[in-house]
Amino acid sequence: MDIIIVDDELVARKKLTEILKQFGDCHEFPEGNSAITYFGNMLRDKKKIGLITLDISMPSASGITVLHRLRVLERISGIIPTQQTPILMVTANTDKSKVNKALSLGCTDYILKPFDEVTILARLKKHNIIH
Repeated sequence: MDIIIVDDELVARKKLTEILKQFGDCHEFPEGNSAITYFGNMLRDKKKIGLITLDISMPSASGITVLHRLRVLERISGIIPTQQTPILMVTANTDKSKVNKALSLGCTDYILKPFDEVTILARLKKHNIIH
């Protein structure tokens, strides 16, 4: 499985990669625009991404904006909602309006930082991303 990890914090990206690398190839991005481009290229090439982790607070484009653009790319590519890529928001942001916005835009789940391996794996199992 290919996994996209988007977070402007290097430590968070590396920690997620360390946890998730046992399940597939992790592709790290420090900002959202390059991740959107990569995801679009993967869709164009008919390659499946198994998971995206996405921070909300990033400098060039917020995680909410990135989430919206990823879901638009999927719709344009003909992907129906039940086949969408799982997207976990992994963030320190506890603003309820942002949580609700992310959920309304189709994020799969919302995990608060600081996170640990047990929490990440439990959420992946809950959503049948891993077994």
